[in-house]
Amino acid sequence: MSRRPKQRPQAPVNEPASSPPPSPLPTPPAGETFWNRRKQILAVVLLLVVHLTLAVRSLVEENPTIDEVIHLPAGITYWQTGKFGLYHHNPPLIKLVAALPVLAMRGVEVPYNDPSWQNEPQNKAVFAHVFQRDNARQYFELFSRARLVMPLFSVLGGLVIFIWSKRLYGPGAGLLSLTLWLLCPNILAHCRLVTTDVGSASLGVLATYVFWRTLQQPTWWRAALAGLCLGLAQLSKFSMVLLYGLWPLIGFLHLFTGTDQGTLARRVGRNLGKGLLIVGLSVLVINVGYGFEGVGIPLGQHEFLSQTLTRPVTPGKWRPPSPDPLINALHQRRVNRFRETWLEHLPVPFPKHYVLGFDDQKFEAEGVPANLFNPQIQSDEVEGYPVYLNGEVRQKSWWYYYLLTLVYKVPEGTWALFLASVAILVASRRSRASWFDEITVLALPVIVILVMSVLTNINLGLRYVLASFPFVFISIGKVVPWATGLKDRVSRRAAKAFLGVSLAATLAATLVITPHYLAYFNWVSGGASNGSSHLIDSNIDWGQDLVGLRRWLQTHAPDEPVGLAYFGQINPNIFLFRSEGGFPWFLPPPRPGTIRDDELPPRYRKRGLEGLKFEPGLYAVSATLLQGLPWRVYDDELPRWLPRSVWAKGFDYFKELKPIDQIGHSILLYRVTPDQAEMLSRHWPARAVKDLGDRRQ
Repeated sequence: MSRRPKQRPQAPVNEPASSPPPSPLPTPPAGETFWNRRKQILAVVLLLVVHLTLAVRSLVEENPTIDEVIHLPAGITYWQTGKFGLYHHNPPLIKLVAALPVLAMRGVEVPYNDPSWQNEPQNKAVFAHVFQRDNARQYFELFSRARLVMPLFSVLGGLVIFIWSKRLYGPGAGLLSLTLWLLCPNILAHCRLVTTDVGSASLGVLATYVFWRTLQQPTWWRAALAGLCLGLAQLSKFSMVLLYGLWPLIGFLHLFTGTDQGTLARRVGRNLGKGLLIVGLSVLVINVGYGFEGVGIPLGQHEFLSQTLTRPVTPGKWRPPSPDPLINALHQRRVNRFRETWLEHLPVPFPKHYVLGFDDQKFEAEGVPANLFNPQIQSDEVEGYPVYLNGEVRQKSWWYYYLLTLVYKVPEGTWALFLASVAILVASRRSRASWFDEITVLALPVIVILVMSVLTNINLGLRYVLASFPFVFISIGKVVPWATGLKDRVSRRAAKAFLGVSLAATLAATLVITPHYLAYFNWVSGGASNGSSHLIDSNIDWGQDLVGLRRWLQTHAPDEPVGLAYFGQINPNIFLFRSEGGFPWFLPPPRPGTIRDDELPPRYRKRGLEGLKFEPGLYAVSATLLQGLPWRVYDDELPRWLPRSVWAKGFDYFKELKPIDQIGHSILLYRVTPDQAEMLSRHWPARAVKDLGDRRQ
């Protein structure tokens, strides 16, 4: 909503129906006149410089995280082959941007001859590991170069947040909203990673802002720009499909609250035409982003996995097996629900891997049937990712997971400002914008958190609701005109002090955790050192501190072997192929019954785990494995490069010991004495449990 420099003395003059005036705003408080244009520009530039400095420092100190290991090589294949099948779980835009600077580097080996690429479906994890092995000498440098372009998305998001908040509440509000975004530890944690979360949040707020402006001044060129931005948002993350449902609701609300001229029928017709343009252009952008690969494939020819897009297989129907055991099991039980219907031959106007990627995400959100691999289970319940909250690992999500995650990981100062903004929204008419504008800003956060909490089975991290952050920070901006506009001098000083203290608390929280932003937990929750008692995975331990562990070992134990149970997707042997050299290590013994016999590392294979005597010495355990999450772990065997699967609680016995140090709050170090080693040996009795089927949970 634009501010007019002068208030019109007469009644509003009728303007053309295509360009209605923006809604009137209250006169800015006197304190807002401090921020002239020059000061605004200087403040924005300074904030951006600080943001980029903090992000770059962090990205060079921490190694690639679990998802990054797959994102970057997938993006390289998109550029080089024009095919988008590898890791189509996310749309390609962010991966394409990240891979672009890597393409200019020499000596990058892409394993197109490996079966993981040539077989269908392509095995993204194996391909990523082979890419890692083949490029070990410059592996971290590849990611550093790719990561350097990622903060450009957060800069874009920050500028949109500033402009939108400024239009609603004034320049001081815009700077407050921008500060909360650029210096939020959770935004800094993800803006420097080759992942989709911050990029998607930034493109989502950009697209919604352009749509909001289109409703205010509904010209065709604004509608076209909104369509282009909507398409870019769709190319960043599948959760942005929510905009296709949210925007019509906002537009419908605007019909009855806006200032459009003409009859209702005329307004509906005019907006419907522009809405069709927006949708049409967004679909075109999606198709261009995928190089039109597989556009127009009939609906019945797609092989879907999700329950939403499949139905039970007709008895007696034979289907060719798939090399992927999960897909094979699903295909023997379920089939594309549109097959053998009148919709079977309908051409799909979207790229093949946009459709299949969305289906894969839907399948993961719904969960896997509990009886898929075990027909003896009669229950129809589904199991999702193994998830963790407050000391409990299970296969089914908590509806309140994301609410608690926000409570734990949002700084107290930001929480104080948010709660104040909610109170102001209800109680201070002077400080808020129009109800339509307030609903537009707050609708997406409510919908994102509601959908992720109730309609999915995924509890993996705060990053899944980062799309709500830009809108919340914009809404918080109203605290500034409230504080500066209070008439009572004492109240105004107290309000400004509250604003300053809250903002200072947020900044202090960010500086204290620098550069380990992924591990941030607020003081009320116990801080980063206690974070894994509440949350794990991408909330604190995403495999980012392997290089930090190596630095610690070089300083404190340069030649001592370390037992390493690492939660990540980088083989620790990678250092053997780099100029800095490796370190001696081995995999600690997993609990009996948490690993298959054929997956045992060589050091345990001959004698097995029965009656094992735990060895004293130095051990390093990732926080996620310490809490018992099942994962894939590495051992020091060469030339093997791929990890081994360990089920739940494989290494949680280390919780009986007190760590001597932490690496970035994600890897805990233990010095096991002979007495402690004898105590731990009781976990490997002479007769170990052989029924592994009952121990997988």
